Amino acid sequence: MRKEEELLKQLSKGLNSLNKVDGFFLQLTLALCILGLVFAFSSSIYESHRLTNNFWSLGLKQLFAFSIGSFLLFTLWKINYKFLFGITWQFAITMFVFMLLLFTPIGVTSGGSSRWIDLGFFQIQPAEITKLAVVLLISKFLTQYKWTDFKKYYYLIFSFILIGLVLGQPDLGSAGILIIMTLVLLFLFGYPIWILLPGCALAICGVIYKITSTPYQMSRINFWLRPELDPQGQGYNLIQAKYAFGLGGFFGAGLGNSIQKEVGHLPIPHADFIFAVISEEMGFLGATAILILYLAWILRAIYLVNQVQDKYGRILGSGIVYLITFQAVINLTVASGLIPVTGVTLPFFSCGGTSLMVTLAMVGILFNILSESNQKELQRKTSP
Repeated sequence: MRKEEELLKQLSKGLNSLNKVDGFFLQLTLALCILGLVFAFSSSIYESHRLTNNFWSLGLKQLFAFSIGSFLLFTLWKINYKFLFGITWQFAITMFVFMLLLFTPIGVTSGGSSRWIDLGFFQIQPAEITKLAVVLLISKFLTQYKWTDFKKYYYLIFSFILIGLVLGQPDLGSAGILIIMTLVLLFLFGYPIWILLPGCALAICGVIYKITSTPYQMSRINFWLRPELDPQGQGYNLIQAKYAFGLGGFFGAGLGNSIQKEVGHLPIPHADFIFAVISEEMGFLGATAILILYLAWILRAIYLVNQVQDKYGRILGSGIVYLITFQAVINLTVASGLIPVTGVTLPFFSCGGTSLMVTLAMVGILFNILSESNQKELQRKTSP
């Protein structure tokens, strides 16, 4: 009898936690997670068979990552987000060490970039976790800074050191997202504009210098502008992605019926170009529905975060929302051919264990921020 009462109490506690988060936002998140898993399995069938002679290997890996990510989501949902304020420095130092390990023998190089650490039984991508470290550093800096208090600037300086290590992999896409996210947070939360503008100019000059001084980056831009110059080489990815969009038509070929992925014409269909597969299988209508779902999630998240009264919670929540938003925008514009290929994953959808786990962990933190905010608001309204 006691065990049954304890079980009911735990169930009631879990339901109360659900009630503390906006129901519509929760439904949007759940829809993205479910659709992400469906298209992860659908888009990875050919690559799974080619790599392992098993149609489901990559999809099952994504399901495993989703399971761990879900555990992280619910765990961080239950823990008060303010504990992150106290461990920011330790977490950032840890990620600094992990980023340095990329340049040792256990770092795995693929496609000219050292982005993975081989732990034997699995590989992790430190840059994905480093994104959260940068968000935490900037959030703590903005929560307690006075722009004249230069002692606090080591948070900002160290965040740029981490971004520099991401850039050094090289991973220009992720580094660019972190720079944009940092500048947006600084602008939104009161950093002096007369200091911010030169910082923006310096960042833009740095990115331009990095691109122009790296031959393969310049080559990427040239063949993005004119992919027909090398249709079987550097222009191949973009051309095949455009074919996938065209083959989808208005209603699509149907779930699992992508020709581009089945014949292996579309490179990395389960990661960088998963939106092209979605567009081919679900057509213009399905692709538009996914875009509307993302837009609804982003707008709802921004609205809810802006209601948070706690300064640290509002800044941290905003950083998480903008980081996920910029990743989605970059991936979607790459798949559509609007910007050069960057290798940035589509949150919730692209196959990539570390990326999915970190995304779900950040969503758990966001849920906790919104839960704590709603609880305080409810207590304020019901207090005599």
